[in-house]
Amino acid sequence: MNTIAGRVKPTIVFIEQFFYPDGWGGAQLPRDLATYLARSGYDVEVICGSDQYAAVEGAQPADPRDSGVRIRRVPALFGGPIHRLKLLRQLWFYVAVVPLLFLRRRPALLIQQTNPPLGVVLGAIAARLWRRPQVIIAMDLYPEVLFAAQAVRPGSVLARILGAVFRWSYRSAARVISLGPVMTDRLISKDIDPGRIAVIPNWSTGSDGIVRGAANRLANDWGLNGKFVVLYSGNLGIGHEFETFLAGFKQAADSIPELFLVIIGKGSRLAGCKATVTSLGLDSRVRYSDFVAADRMPESIGLADVALVTLREGFEGVIVPSKFYGYLSRAVPVLYVGPRSDVSITIEDTGCGRVAANGKPAEVFRALVEMNADRALLENLGQAGARAYAKGFTAEHALAGYGNVVTTLLGPIR
Repeated sequence: MNTIAGRVKPTIVFIEQFFYPDGWGGAQLPRDLATYLARSGYDVEVICGSDQYAAVEGAQPADPRDSGVRIRRVPALFGGPIHRLKLLRQLWFYVAVVPLLFLRRRPALLIQQTNPPLGVVLGAIAARLWRRPQVIIAMDLYPEVLFAAQAVRPGSVLARILGAVFRWSYRSAARVISLGPVMTDRLISKDIDPGRIAVIPNWSTGSDGIVRGAANRLANDWGLNGKFVVLYSGNLGIGHEFETFLAGFKQAADSIPELFLVIIGKGSRLAGCKATVTSLGLDSRVRYSDFVAADRMPESIGLADVALVTLREGFEGVIVPSKFYGYLSRAVPVLYVGPRSDVSITIEDTGCGRVAANGKPAEVFRALVEMNADRALLENLGQAGARAYAKGFTAEHALAGYGNVVTTLLGPIR
């Protein structure tokens, strides 16, 4: 613990595989939270990896160390792209973090996301040994992610072991942060005390604002001026569906000559998405790009007439795509393709977009035709999203919620 004006500052430790200067949204969220808590008067330390999920080019984001956050990095063991030897990288992180976690003075509080997944188990063990509270931020629910991805068969011996281990970890936490009501229902079904669940949605990351029209360099460079652009920005991983959207997009492309799809990001399902695009004869209507620098997000999101969010069946309440909040904050209409989820509930409650069900490409087709034909509708949908974001989804709202959680557990700083 450090001191301020002669008083002891409670130490809060984060465990994060990916952290500053990483440009991935999942790394920016804990950066914002760690910075906020340090500025609020806590002694904040982050134990993190050295690998970067999405390297940032150009202008670097604000350094949390300037606000007093201390960073202790696990040395990188493997070189090359982050998706190369992904499992071994995770295993190395678990092994290397043990001495940094257990051979230290016990902090006042431990905070961690469910990435990497077994990190929350290590954290739960450490918190129990320290007799200190732990806060788990449920970015994903485990082992439900593995079940939904069909990586582990429900009811198997492995499933029962993982279920028991993760249930113990979640139930041991002083607070579990849920990202929405459907996720909260999932957590309660794991026998977690509802009084220990705090609902705090994620927020928009990257540079604020949006750049449209002739001022948008990406639109100029990629030849997208005059196109009706659907944008998918972010990870295209195991929880995201693309088959329904592409089938509906194919139908709409026949009647909307200017219709174009831009995919910015990467993930385990990107190769399959590209293969489907080719099989449908859509290569001339689709452009791919790796992640863009955080300071260029106003341009990349500014490409979008409509922003796409997808979810595979079975992942509702298991993951909540954080890209959704970036679209709301920038007044971009949203097309969601997936089961009833935290995203679809928000869209239906606020009127910020359209919803299509998995396996029903005709609903995608109708949504695209409707939105392309009515620019006033697009403007109204976007503004509805911006109003909803300002009312309850900003970083200020979320960070204040985390501040309340920490104050409840540790008491106010005096």
